[in-house]
Amino acid sequence: MDNNNQNLNNQNYNSNQPGKKTYSAGLTVGILSIPCGLLLAISGWVLGIVGIVINNKHKDEYNTTAGFTLSIIGLVLSILNSILGVYLSFK
Repeated sequence: MDNNNQNLNNQNYNSNQPGKKTYSAGLTVGILSIPCGLLLAISGWVLGIVGIVINNKHKDEYNTTAGFTLSIIGLVLSILNSILGVYLSFK
């Protein structure tokens, strides 16, 4: 019994919710959306939206809070980058 409990603790050491692992694909897309949103706005838009959809789809079986948050941050940065680009092009 003690060995089984130790294995569960080792599996979920970085998870906020017991029994759920972090969804690494959604987290990776969320992380990539931030620099892409700063460098090239259209790729940040795409990665931000894809990250939100992927993380929302898998929220029942995985812990997707970090990936979802990073995707939203990347999408907001992409929107701000687009607005700044339009502003600077008409100035």
